[in-house]
Amino acid sequence: MKIPVVQLPTLEFKYKNNRSVSNAATLVGVLKNLTKYRRILRQLDEVVAQAQPDLIINFFEPIAAFYAITRRKRPPVVAIGHQFMFQHEGYIQTPGMWKQQLSMKLYTRILGARATKLALSLYEAKDVPEKSIIVGPPILRKQLFGLESNPNGDFVLIYLLNHGYAAQIIEWSNRNPQVKLHCFYDKPEAPAEFQHSPSLTFHRLDGEKFLKMMAECRHVVCTAGFESVSEAAWLGKPLFLVPVENHVEQQVNALDAQQFGIGIAETTFNLDRLRELPDRLPTEKFRRWVDSAPQKLFAVIEHAGKFPR
Repeated sequence: MKIPVVQLPTLEFKYKNNRSVSNAATLVGVLKNLTKYRRILRQLDEVVAQAQPDLIINFFEPIAAFYAITRRKRPPVVAIGHQFMFQHEGYIQTPGMWKQQLSMKLYTRILGARATKLALSLYEAKDVPEKSIIVGPPILRKQLFGLESNPNGDFVLIYLLNHGYAAQIIEWSNRNPQVKLHCFYDKPEAPAEFQHSPSLTFHRLDGEKFLKMMAECRHVVCTAGFESVSEAAWLGKPLFLVPVENHVEQQVNALDAQQFGIGIAETTFNLDRLRELPDRLPTEKFRRWVDSAPQKLFAVIEHAGKFPR
């Protein structure tokens, strides 16, 4: 969209050892910055007053959610995120994580308060009108749809949300040099490309390069981010999923994808289990679901216009 872009800071997770989410540090960071967040809300007021939008679309962003809750006079809000599936009765339940799931349900209620919610899902599920939830497919970047998936890929593509996991990848690769690995990670000041060994190459994060290599690979290993999982499913690439430690959203994502039949969920990068994956996933049903995204988006926008502000 050729429109002005205004960037505002927001809340962020804090990590321990560049691997696991630190809930304590994250909470401390939020409390320390309360004054700053109030200032950001005032800035958001100014942006809305100047732009006078007909609709606000919030991609699961907490500052915008607090704006929706605290402002009486404002445009209708559409809140979009796969996290709203935590409020769906048909979503995967993990008895061993009931406290974490309860926390996520409460958090998603806050972020979706006074808004119409589009809950993104890997599979079709019924809407929940009483909670103003419409269930829709993943909304994926257009570059994906121009790619041809190579059914004969000869390497494994890895995405690490945190570079602290790189040591596990190196250790496994040293023991299995016959498997070619390409790994994207967020290591500060890393070169664009670094060949650790003939069978292991590290890449600095690059969205377009990663997507093109996903179309060419055999399997995808990642930390269970919803978009990466969805893109791999579209391309028919089986997944090995290792959610970030202490990150309940990714842990449930991984189990949901495993139940959906598109990958294996694990707690460590034990890539020995790659042999359990098929060479390719069927894509026809999932692609039909993704193709319905515009219809679902229009439905949620129409609903938002009737929703009490």
